[in-house]
Amino acid sequence: MITYPVDVANTRWTAVRISDNAIVKHNQKWPRADGGAIVDLNPDIALLLEVEGTQPAYDPLTHRLIRSAPVIDIPGNTHTHGWTTEALSQAEIDDAAEREQAKALYAALKAHSGTADERATRLENVVAYLLKDQYGAS
Repeated sequence: MITYPVDVANTRWTAVRISDNAIVKHNQKWPRADGGAIVDLNPDIALLLEVEGTQPAYDPLTHRLIRSAPVIDIPGNTHTHGWTTEALSQAEIDDAAEREQAKALYAALKAHSGTADERATRLENVVAYLLKDQYGAS
């Protein structure tokens, strides 16, 4: 059941055709600026509050977050967006580790820490990573 007036500024809505559970529009503002009830709404249309599901805890170095199919609950007046996780491939894990290492080297370069030779080696490693990332060069 929708409670009026609707919080127009902080809510988003999905219009669903009841007869076939099809989403007509989603991520919409409430059509009335005053948050009041909609007059003469097609009886085959339900307006559902968009709800963001809780994201599961995950390690971004080994998994990615994926938006799951939304759950339409017409009696509850909600359209909930859920989340799942998916394991990264070993190649993706290796790439992420290499990227994190390059970030650490770059941070050390910006801090001007170490000897001139150490900074030069860091710079070479960062440039090699950027070239590999951009052009696939080794």
